[in-house]
Amino acid sequence: MSATPTAVRLEPAWGDPDAVLDLLQRSGPYLPLARNAGSTAERRAVGAVGANEFVPPWFRLNLAIHGQALVDDGDRILHHEPFVDAARQVFGGDPAVEPTTVYANVMAPCSYPFAPHLDVPAFRGRAADNTPAWFLKMMHASDLFEVERIRMATAVSWFFDGPGGDFHYWAHGPDGGSSVERSPYGDVAIVADNEVLFHGVGPVGDLDAPSPTDLTLDAEIVHGGDGWTITDGADDERRAVVTYPDAVVRITTSWKGRVYADEAEQDLVASGAGDLSIEDCVGRLVDHHGIRPTGDDPLADQAWIDAMATACPHRQVRIPRDA
Repeated sequence: MSATPTAVRLEPAWGDPDAVLDLLQRSGPYLPLARNAGSTAERRAVGAVGANEFVPPWFRLNLAIHGQALVDDGDRILHHEPFVDAARQVFGGDPAVEPTTVYANVMAPCSYPFAPHLDVPAFRGRAADNTPAWFLKMMHASDLFEVERIRMATAVSWFFDGPGGDFHYWAHGPDGGSSVERSPYGDVAIVADNEVLFHGVGPVGDLDAPSPTDLTLDAEIVHGGDGWTITDGADDERRAVVTYPDAVVRITTSWKGRVYADEAEQDLVASGAGDLSIEDCVGRLVDHHGIRPTGDDPLADQAWIDAMATACPHRQVRIPRDA
């Protein structure tokens, strides 16, 4: 299968986007995207400004995980055949595609971008449900685990006609310049390996549009009538923060499917043969870089973590200023 960050532009993406939008609006509540980051550094990576951590008005809802729909009609997105076909185009050959995940992001107006990034990768035996996201990203950045990396296709589509919210993606690598999808989006999706394809979002709405800056991890956003309302606080003290009309709220769906070279590889991974333990991963990093942890728990050894972060740096990409 291809190891290059190739992207496929799919149009039409849905055929009946209004039905998908209806599903997204009646689902919820959506919770802060910051909840998906497992550390202060990772939460800053999804929107904190300067040294102060805060919760951006960006929200997420899982519609399907581990190949199981979590909301009514979620199967119609999870098993959307055009995304499966596009995944085969991205990786080439005749691979086996296993739909696993669907989530939706709801973004209120905000004057700062969602910085370009790579999605959290998965490896045989190591994924976000049993391994810290920062460690998975370190494994990927080290380039020592490509044999065990599980290829993942991601189809991203949008429901937004308002200003801003441009989607930037680097289909030819981080030095190749970005391609851009802009509002009004229409019935379009970009399908790619988002673990190797950098992508990010420009500011949503007018640059002077008001945006809440004091949200907590208890915040939620829900749809009602013809708008979206952010609430915050403990359940017995929940208060409405702001309501936005539909026209200024950006909605994204992300579909993900594991992609195997063939059914034999799919069966091999499912069997657990060759699964990596934490000890396997740490040992490979130590053997290659010669940097040894000093304690019994490498994932809690901050000195080792910092040293490995220096040895396996993450590439930084920025949205062009003139975009």
